[in-house]
Amino acid sequence: MSVLLHGLIIGAFAYAWWRYEYRPVTKSVAVDATVVDARALNGMGAAHQAVPRPQAPPQRPVPTPPQVAPPQGPPAPTSAQALALRAKAAEAEARRVAAAAAERRRLRRQQQAAARAAAFAKAQAEARARARAARLARLQRARERAEKLAEQRQLALQRKLAAERAAAARAARIAQLRQALAQSAQSSAKMRAAVAGWINEVTQRVETAWIRPPSARQNINCTVHVTLVQGGAVASASVGRCNGDEAVRESIEAAVYRASPLPPPPDPALYNQELDFIFAPQ
Repeated sequence: MSVLLHGLIIGAFAYAWWRYEYRPVTKSVAVDATVVDARALNGMGAAHQAVPRPQAPPQRPVPTPPQVAPPQGPPAPTSAQALALRAKAAEAEARRVAAAAAERRRLRRQQQAAARAAAFAKAQAEARARARAARLARLQRARERAEKLAEQRQLALQRKLAAERAAAARAARIAQLRQALAQSAQSSAKMRAAVAGWINEVTQRVETAWIRPPSARQNINCTVHVTLVQGGAVASASVGRCNGDEAVRESIEAAVYRASPLPPPPDPALYNQELDFIFAPQ
């Protein structure tokens, strides 16, 4: 800017000097004239060409009004003054141009600063929006994780409670089954004892009614199958496996019929139409 300003000043000086050196100089000339009659001028022309005529009486000259010089302006400046004025004008013009350029630069800087401020504000707003969106996304993910964890915990608790209830139910069923088995074993033992006692009574009744044949030997052991009817009467009797001869077999069957009706069981529930017992008299 300094070089430009000095260049403008030097150019203004050169232009002023050139205009001053080559400007045409005009000078004003004062004219002293008298107003005359045109006829007198015509007569004078004719006197030179023809015979002289008698001269007319001299005319009184018309007084000419005093000429007033035109008002003079301020004295023309000298060369040095003109150069100084032109230099000042050039300097003022250069200052004006420089001021206009500075103003344009200032306005451009203001516009650039405003643009930078707007861009910075926009970037800050976008950054805040991104941060807010990221924070909301983190909160949403944390909420989803918490909800999923709570759901998993709830499911785990429900499964645990269901497993505990199932285990308790299994334990209860096992306890009931064991109790039932124990009761069944006890009842079975009782039933077996009762059946054994009943069969023992039937066996004693048949042994009492048995008539030993001459061919019977010691340690007879035979399996007897008896079919009963209501009231304990014998419907049929047969001897199965037996270590005696045919006479022993027939004597055993006859003893069963003679012992009829057989003694009833102590519990009616133990009554059975089919009865097997071992005939082994001492």
